[in-house]
Amino acid sequence: MTTWRDVGLVALGGTLGTAARAGLGLVAGGLGPALVPLINVAGAFLIGILFGIGSRMPPTPRARRTQLFIGTGVLGGFTTYSALAVEAADPALLGWGIATVVLGTGAAWAGLLLGRRGRRAA
Repeated sequence: MTTWRDVGLVALGGTLGTAARAGLGLVAGGLGPALVPLINVAGAFLIGILFGIGSRMPPTPRARRTQLFIGTGVLGGFTTYSALAVEAADPALLGWGIATVVLGTGAAWAGLLLGRRGRRAA
């Protein structure tokens, strides 16, 4: 059950993730159109790690709030698939869009495996 506290955690996390993405854009803006795919693939990898670690933990309210804050909030704000969609609408950048989806899926899978490492069979 989602509470207003959960909504606040997602909003705070999203603010932090969006600010991190904007700051990275200032620092690494010279990468041009490659920056959005790099951010999205890195974010997908980190989300995979987070969910892999979460799969090893008991489903407590604290674990759920952590997933909401970091996964949905921070990393959801950090990644920017809306910007990817806009860039992919440009035929010259369509390859970036396709590569990002493929690499992002692979990165999320790799992160999930990394996060699950050490999981004992039940």
